Amino acid sequence: MRRTAWLAAFVVAAWIGYGPSDLVFAQQQQKGPGFGKQKQKQPPSKQQKSAKAFGAIHSDPDTSGLEWKLSYFYDDDREVLHFADIAFPSRERGIAVGSIVDETRGGNGKPVAVITTNGGKTWTKTDLDDHPVSLFFLNESLGWMVGARGIWKTEESGRSWKRIRRHSELAIRQVWFLDPDHGFAVGEEQTVLETRNGGKDWTPVPAARQASADKNISVYTQIAFADGERGLIAGAGIPQLPKNARLVRQPPRLTLELETRDGGKKWAGSAAALSGQIADLTLIGSDGLAVFAFPSSYQWPSEVYRLDLNTGKSGVTFHQDNRRVTGSILFPGQRGFLAGYDLRVRAQTEAVPGRIRILRSTDLQRWLEMEVDYRAVGSRVVLAGPDADHVWAATDSGMVLQMGPKE
Repeated sequence: MRRTAWLAAFVVAAWIGYGPSDLVFAQQQQKGPGFGKQKQKQPPSKQQKSAKAFGAIHSDPDTSGLEWKLSYFYDDDREVLHFADIAFPSRERGIAVGSIVDETRGGNGKPVAVITTNGGKTWTKTDLDDHPVSLFFLNESLGWMVGARGIWKTEESGRSWKRIRRHSELAIRQVWFLDPDHGFAVGEEQTVLETRNGGKDWTPVPAARQASADKNISVYTQIAFADGERGLIAGAGIPQLPKNARLVRQPPRLTLELETRDGGKKWAGSAAALSGQIADLTLIGSDGLAVFAFPSSYQWPSEVYRLDLNTGKSGVTFHQDNRRVTGSILFPGQRGFLAGYDLRVRAQTEAVPGRIRILRSTDLQRWLEMEVDYRAVGSRVVLAGPDADHVWAATDSGMVLQMGPKE
């Protein structure tokens, strides 16, 4: 069976050896605002046809009796707590990390964490020694935080942190650990590092350096494993845009992918010129969700692709022209959640806060619009939780939301 790039078709092609890129073709046909008028309607692409097999690409009202309530809010007249990430390794213990910024002065702000040990009934704010970028927890005690200038480790549920690696500003974006010793870190300049002693020592993964991309403008931003063997790393080569980039069609980015089927012993890489970039990636068992963020000139601000890792079948499972999805999470039994925010105008180019929206699904086909606290606004929201009945969200506007029954 001939191996082709999983990313090239973005239909999990590498898992079963599919052929040329459906997504590339679909993106070439897509013409949103700013692309000029079309003389005639384009016929549906293979990617669009395959998406139909996954059900509706819109949402219906949720009648489950669940809603999202405000659990924590950093409420200050001048300062805003921009949460970067959240982790809930158990039902009781959770942590959200970010930076408090004085909106009148700007600057990097003060890095902090808010921690709960009782399922969100109370939260404790603590200072951090580095501006957080992302979190990864293996269990409720052991976790790692990627900071702007280092990788940090905790064995106390985030109450204290020890730096285990230094790096230059934002050089590393995410980490993933398969067990307490074996893990990976991904970041700028096509960097993929591996550790086998819990982060004390790191060695480069040679396969990460792809000859087709300029390492100086390439960054790996996402890493996820479906199980202990199958994993994916995704990133992009960011092109240098002209000063009037908003007035012209933005060029495709060289989207990079690495995949392993043996727990990281071997990695195989590929690249494809795609518009937009992968903003979020989550895998579990035989299922996956990938959030693709598009430039403002495109019809859809974002699209969510459902990935079937067993059959290789894939397609768009959700998009909406006034909604930008920024986060996703999956649980066993095809239970998934999407989170994002409403755009005030269709071709919005900047991250202007909008109403937070969260959807859930029990089959990854039909998405149900859940009720969210009306005060919840932001331009980025991330999700976390130990199981599908205990899910949390953190926004870049200083809010932590908890899913629970309506009162």
